[in-house]
Amino acid sequence: MKISRKLVVVAAILLLVIPSIGFWALLQAELVGFPGKPVAPPFNMSDQIATIDVVAGEDGELRGRFAGWKEGDPEMTGDEFFQEIHGRNGDLPTFYRLLTVTSLAGVAWVVFGFLGQAVFMGRMVVQIIASEKAKSSVVPPAFWWLSLLGASMLMIYFIWRKDPVGFLGQSTGWVIYLRNLWLIYGRKKPL
Repeated sequence: MKISRKLVVVAAILLLVIPSIGFWALLQAELVGFPGKPVAPPFNMSDQIATIDVVAGEDGELRGRFAGWKEGDPEMTGDEFFQEIHGRNGDLPTFYRLLTVTSLAGVAWVVFGFLGQAVFMGRMVVQIIASEKAKSSVVPPAFWWLSLLGASMLMIYFIWRKDPVGFLGQSTGWVIYLRNLWLIYGRKKPL
């Protein structure tokens, strides 16, 4: 299959737009904050060792309550909250604690993140093999495709983790990977 700039653009749009729309939707739903506009209570701190709703108490202080909270259940102070976390942490299987998740769905997301990291790391294996074959430093197109795919998977994972630092780190490199593919498939004849 001949790869053209048009295909590079379509792949880029799909790989960039999907995570970006997801992150934008989280921002619009006020499920994630950003500098200058933190998330205001009530909000949910999920995806970690416990799912916690943070609410403003009647006294204006922040209080925590765990997922499944029902009207009439007590809200917790900071000390009570940490005691409850400690108790729940002991009830979770070791594997869940290791991955800092509370469910099988959380495990699936962490596996997705590991796969994204494996794809991203695989680009280096491809580059080493190509360089060894050529007996010179070579960066094949597969390196850039794996970079783009791995970064996109990690961006999606960081959206799920609500991690703007990881998302930003991958999205900035993403532009470089796309630019290199653009240059590779735009030249008239192969080098």
